[in-house]
Amino acid sequence: MEQLKKKLEEIIDFDIKEIDEIWDEDDIKTFEEKYQLKLPQDYAFYLQHYGNDYIREEYRFIPSIELPKKIKQTQFEIDSIYGLNNDENKIDNKINFYKDILPADLFPIADLPGGDLICIGKKDDKQNKIYIWFHEMAEENVFLISDSFESFIKNFQSIKIEKNILDNVKLNLGDKLNAFLNHASKNIK
Repeated sequence: MEQLKKKLEEIIDFDIKEIDEIWDEDDIKTFEEKYQLKLPQDYAFYLQHYGNDYIREEYRFIPSIELPKKIKQTQFEIDSIYGLNNDENKIDNKINFYKDILPADLFPIADLPGGDLICIGKKDDKQNKIYIWFHEMAEENVFLISDSFESFIKNFQSIKIEKNILDNVKLNLGDKLNAFLNHASKNIK
């Protein structure tokens, strides 16, 4: 778990993290019983020691498993990974919200901007594997992206984010708007 912990410490945005609570094994067992799950050890570790986390802006998940050609993206921004703490990323709330929308053999663990989800498989050949669920895609909309939670976390990579520099930005305003703004700025002085 040391490598998982190291990678989590790298990708979690601790500047945003408000709650820093550690859950005990009984809390994890209660959660498993409530949803009739058997969590993989790596994900249970995450829930116990972390949870309700936002991912640093410069990190993207890059699947090591090849996705179908209809998925044009090669990297995914993950907003947050759910946890047991009582806030907007509480996993209980997410499971209940998506229970009638997601396939029955998946439960949500994280979200992407725009409403797509990262899920863990609950049983059979999907158990403990990580999937991405595209909410707007017709027909097949669930795709395997990682064989485990730990490999999912390890596949986050820092990317170079271009910052907007406004020094060289020129605005072309219409003559009427430009005259209005010039007149208004003289009245403010």
